[in-house]
Amino acid sequence: MTTAAAPSKTGKQQAAQQAQAAARRPFITGSRVTDKQTYDQTRTLTTSTQRLPTYELDTDGYTAGMYVLVNCVTAGNSANVTFAADGPWNCIDTITFSDTSNNPIVGPMGGHDLYVAVKYGGYSFVDDQRQSPIYSATTGTGTTGGSFTFPLLVPIEIVHRDALGSLLNKSASAVFKLDVTLAANATIYGTPPTAAGSLRVRIQQYGWMDPNATDLKGNPVAQNPPALNSVQYWDKQTYTLNAGAIAQRLQTFDGMVRNFIFELRDNAASRAQGDSDFPDPFTLQYETAQPIQRVKDIWRHMIGQHFGYTAAAEAAGGRDNGTYPEPYTRDFGLKPGAESRLGYLPVSAATALRVQGSIGGSGSHTLTVLINYVVPAGGDVKSIAGNR
Repeated sequence: MTTAAAPSKTGKQQAAQQAQAAARRPFITGSRVTDKQTYDQTRTLTTSTQRLPTYELDTDGYTAGMYVLVNCVTAGNSANVTFAADGPWNCIDTITFSDTSNNPIVGPMGGHDLYVAVKYGGYSFVDDQRQSPIYSATTGTGTTGGSFTFPLLVPIEIVHRDALGSLLNKSASAVFKLDVTLAANATIYGTPPTAAGSLRVRIQQYGWMDPNATDLKGNPVAQNPPALNSVQYWDKQTYTLNAGAIAQRLQTFDGMVRNFIFELRDNAASRAQGDSDFPDPFTLQYETAQPIQRVKDIWRHMIGQHFGYTAAAEAAGGRDNGTYPEPYTRDFGLKPGAESRLGYLPVSAATALRVQGSIGGSGSHTLTVLINYVVPAGGDVKSIAGNR
């Protein structure tokens, strides 16, 4: 008869250390949210794009995100101002958030792309920035016609309730960066104001402070968010497709898909026509399976059902023309973004992902796919879901 060997001293020490780590209270119990605003740039819009100075993030412990506040003021207008279909968000020609090695994490994408990503990404109670109490876009012949104000979130943190995805940001020599390029004045409007506006961009960064070692009762506190160095990405893919039957393979990667957002435009870049021409039904093929084979009207119903966007299309609290999201973030609560991280779609560089269906209308169309995916720290998918 054989007997099990007694654990070595090293094994006992490791077990004790693991037990101690497991007994620590969550990171957020010892930390507090902090924010700061140090970036403020103003430019008069011109006939060309304008790149703003790079914002190098302040070291704040653990960075969770940034708010980009855009305010454009016009004066002396007499034109009957209208905004382009993507305005005023498209005043940002490109925006890119990069890691300390200058690799993109969010973007590069346009301001309207980021607006869509945030609206359907599942980051807060109210994600439609048209519903913000500070949002405005002035049309018509008034003297301030063409003025606008909006906030945009640059999402870094994945889930706020435990700070998953917040990035360690303590080194002044290895900095994260945000780059913003402004669009040409004519891009923003259908009919531009008499004189180009003065556009101001401010950035408010927020994150988590370094936590205390213990709480008020002396209980040990975790010193990092869960699965530190897990990163979420927002990638933009664009495909030119002719009307009729399509079977387009998407570019893949190694990660866990959190959101897909599909957006279709016709050859005049119209999302309204893209909405009419969107495949009905639309099929997503995942390897040999077809997890989505969806009727367009049901998809529109689901947007209202899941996100609460029940107003008219393009209105505050309504869906966006040509835009159809598929969230994998509804496995904890009713609203997308209330997630346990168990429902993400696993993808590798070898995974076959295809969109199929029949595009209506005629001529070429542009299909934009915004893909939000998570790369867990060390590739350990269990680490982002509490080892479940």
